[in-house]
Amino acid sequence: MSNISTIAPDLRPAVDNRRASVSGLIAGVDLGGTKVLAGLSDLNGVLLAKMEEPTAHGEGAPVLKQIVRMILTLAERHHDRGPLLRAVVGVPSAVSPSTGLASLSPNLAIPADQPLAGLLEAGLPCGVIVENDVNLAAFAEATLGRARDCTSVAFIAFGTGVGMGLVIDGRLFRGHHGRAGELGLLPLGADPHDAAPKARAGLFEDQVDSPAIRSLYRDGTVPVSEIFLRAGSGDPEASAAIAALAKSASVGLASIQAVFDPALMVLGGGIGSRPEFIELVSQHMSSLLPFAVQIEPTSLGPEAGMRGALMLGLHELSSQKAA
Repeated sequence: MSNISTIAPDLRPAVDNRRASVSGLIAGVDLGGTKVLAGLSDLNGVLLAKMEEPTAHGEGAPVLKQIVRMILTLAERHHDRGPLLRAVVGVPSAVSPSTGLASLSPNLAIPADQPLAGLLEAGLPCGVIVENDVNLAAFAEATLGRARDCTSVAFIAFGTGVGMGLVIDGRLFRGHHGRAGELGLLPLGADPHDAAPKARAGLFEDQVDSPAIRSLYRDGTVPVSEIFLRAGSGDPEASAAIAALAKSASVGLASIQAVFDPALMVLGGGIGSRPEFIELVSQHMSSLLPFAVQIEPTSLGPEAGMRGALMLGLHELSSQKAA
């Protein structure tokens, strides 16, 4: 069942105050393994409405039709604001800038042999941009959130899996194949060459994702949220599991800092956004690096990907007009 709300907060408080002279709509979608969150904004950056549904799974990628339907539903409800001009969809995959093909999506079955943008455009009256979901969350933090005044930001999501988005001087850093930020593949461990072929998702991801923290606590079946709840209530086993997870996570974050030196690290996701996790990660990183690192939780919460999609759509339209 859909959950639709009509709202009117300012999507981008940091942009200039001139009003757009042309009417039109931008759609932004964040596709996850459990839910699809879609938003709609006008060209002034006003978030008009959002809509959330459980992700449709099954053969033939029914989620693609679901995304199209959700976008069209939102656009029809606000057709008086103008035509739908652009849709940006975030997916939990690496998206090649040259081919548009999506890959490395272990938690969601979506076509890897056809450009997703083309498949979505077949049902929409506008152009579509498909981007990695964590890249969009990073773009949201860079334009709307904690990194608005920073020259660079690395957004790292710890949850079902792990991923990173990097924004440098206002631009997404995607890498040649769109695989920049596939943090889960970091070859960490005592013998990466021996361990890599046996990895479940990636050598680093295997140490820091949801299954990893569950495996650290009792019989491995307790939900992650419950482990954090028990740790907060004084359960020493739960606290030890979170501390072990944070120690493993600090190795990957220290690697990012050493290679890219971002001005700010923002952590998000169901695990990464928890203050107690961030505090422990920061403590462990202090022993790995000879300098301080600024780490903060996301300021945009679970809507970061959707809001980043809208911001990227607005940015791309603005760039086209300027050209």
